[in-house]
Amino acid sequence: MESVPFPPKPAPLVTLSEAVFLFMLVLFLAVVCIWPILAGRIHHFSTWVPDAAHSYAVHEHGVTIYLKPALGKFYVSLPWLWSSLLAATFLTGLVSGRKSGSRK
Repeated sequence: MESVPFPPKPAPLVTLSEAVFLFMLVLFLAVVCIWPILAGRIHHFSTWVPDAAHSYAVHEHGVTIYLKPALGKFYVSLPWLWSSLLAATFLTGLVSGRKSGSRK
């Protein structure tokens, strides 16, 4: 008697590279959504004169404002974070592209 061959395993629904791409895309979109909100509300969190809690100086549109150090460092790092997440999203999108002949 001959045995019946098992059907081939189906391809995974989401590969690791696609999961990394989706994660980078979500992080990028989060930064894209947070940045304008934070930029619009930055004066709510800031003071014009430094004090014990607001000691981090940020130069914004020719005006110096003072923020808490954690928020100030995050706000100043947003351009670098935005561009690095954009590059990571683009690169992982290139890596996660499927070959045209792999699916039938």
